Amino acid sequence: MRIFHRFGFLVHMALAISAVCAFSATETLAAGEKKIRILLVETMPVPVVTDHSQWFVRQLEELGYEDKKNMDLIILKVNGDKKRGEHLLKQELKQARPDLVATCATLASQIAHDLLHEKDIPQIFFTVSDPVGAGLIKEIGKPTHNHITGVVHMIERKTRINMAMRLLENRKKQGRVKIGFIHSTYPSSVGDLKQLQLATAGRKDIEFVPYGLDYREMPKGLDPMLSDVKKGIQSLQGRVDFWWEPSGPLGELLAYTRLLLEKSNIPVIMGTKLESVRLGALFHLTPDPESSGREAALMADAVLKGLHPGNISVKPPQSISLGINITTALAQGIVIPPDILSLAGDQVYR
Repeated sequence: MRIFHRFGFLVHMALAISAVCAFSATETLAAGEKKIRILLVETMPVPVVTDHSQWFVRQLEELGYEDKKNMDLIILKVNGDKKRGEHLLKQELKQARPDLVATCATLASQIAHDLLHEKDIPQIFFTVSDPVGAGLIKEIGKPTHNHITGVVHMIERKTRINMAMRLLENRKKQGRVKIGFIHSTYPSSVGDLKQLQLATAGRKDIEFVPYGLDYREMPKGLDPMLSDVKKGIQSLQGRVDFWWEPSGPLGELLAYTRLLLEKSNIPVIMGTKLESVRLGALFHLTPDPESSGREAALMADAVLKGLHPGNISVKPPQSISLGINITTALAQGIVIPPDILSLAGDQVYR
């Protein structure tokens, strides 16, 4: 279920854009302008990336941008490989200067940031959970005053932790909850752990127990990383009560979730994606892909119509998605409060 802010960010953003410029993308081309050239750089083909990109493109289309008519949309697939991403983007920059570079997920956003920051080419990022830690911006919620802005793919860690602890109030086992966190050195995963540890500092009811492994460029590095995940499961087995999936490439893979569920008898308390809950994770609480993708496209539209990206505040997500697995809750002696079930709506699984 999507939970929207009362005043509706999308409505206000659309009104703000209309105030900046009251003509459509197709009308701009009719006035004799060249096709708008947009590069969309995707980190890797996992659902969280492809879903956000699809909504980004759909919103552009609804705003009047049509590929091959008034817009040339070039999609660059990095496939988790930094060198590949740098090569692809450099080649496109040589071909012609883009009007905008949109980047989906952390690695793609970092690659573009490094190549664009001195060229004054506008960049809009989205599906990035820790843009500050990734070196993209200095502060969330404020304008950057340079070439970049975007939408943050993050729910406050305290919100997720408080949700988890509320769900665990009536569990069979009492005492401090120890959470296993198997993560790679991918920037958003490292940032996720840091923020979780900061959010739990001084708390006596929950503790995160990390196990780190080296991030390897995809797709070649996938099997070695999954092998390292198995080692992490063996290392933390018996030392933790639950698993918590990390932000970043590993946490977005169904293969990662399956390893946690099949190679241990420890339940997954928090999944990074709805598919994790369908497989057996207790809950997930994530930014809604449709809302975030559309928000990024509205920002892109504003920039293409003349608003400097450095004057647009970097935004947190405006709507979230909540899912619950009842079977996992029952197995752990957890009673789901009625208000949480209501918020989950039709995303309740057995």
